[in-house]
Amino acid sequence: MAKKRKVKKGVIVAISIVAFFIIYGFAFWAGTYLDNKDNPKVETKGDEEIDERPLMKQLSSKKNIYMSNEVVENIKVDETYWEEVKYELTKLSQVRKSDKFTPIYTGYSDDGVRFSTDLNLFRIYTVNQEVYYKIPVSEKEQFEKVLNCSIYTSFDFVKKYKTWKSVNISYNDKNKTIHKWKYDDLAYKMSAKRIVGKIQPEKNKERSKYNFTIDIQGDNYTLKIETMGKDYVKISSDKGKVYYEVSIALYEYLRDTIFKLPTDSDDSE
Repeated sequence: MAKKRKVKKGVIVAISIVAFFIIYGFAFWAGTYLDNKDNPKVETKGDEEIDERPLMKQLSSKKNIYMSNEVVENIKVDETYWEEVKYELTKLSQVRKSDKFTPIYTGYSDDGVRFSTDLNLFRIYTVNQEVYYKIPVSEKEQFEKVLNCSIYTSFDFVKKYKTWKSVNISYNDKNKTIHKWKYDDLAYKMSAKRIVGKIQPEKNKERSKYNFTIDIQGDNYTLKIETMGKDYVKISSDKGKVYYEVSIALYEYLRDTIFKLPTDSDDSE
């Protein structure tokens, strides 16, 4: 009998040991699972691939560009005007770094390539390198014109209502002054689709029953926005003019809310 009891005790010890490790293993797994759930693993990447192309090529390959000058900041440049800027850049020649450089215009891409110019030199730079280019004397006027048009006829610039000082909207002989607390309403109705040529907008203006003119006086600038039917506007400033295809929301807001004019079947579609 004593031998039988001894065998049972050994079995019990063995089962206890196995049970201990099972419980321990389950507890360890559960703890690890909960810890990973609360703190998900973050995959770390190695060093990001460095763009080794010349800075001019890097800048020219960018599509999302923002520009500033002494008056306005961070204006998104429309692609059409950025193409014109890039064309002007092909006329520059690389030179040594200059200690006499006070930028008038600055800009950047959405991934860290920056540039600036004093209209004598054009600087392109990143956190790791920089390069300077000389603007030919014969090209300075055109270069500045393109930069100004890129800023002052950009739809992003037009919508900066916090820089507006006064807004007047006219239709025939009727004039409406827009109060400051309604500037944001007007700006939100402005939505551009793309830059277009002048022929179709001018035709639409002739066919449209209603056309409106918005005169904006801003911080050291003036703008004129002319609707040309429902689908187009012309933006004019002392820096240039441009035609845009736009959302019909602006036209309808001016017709229905500002002047409360009747909708007519002859109204331009």
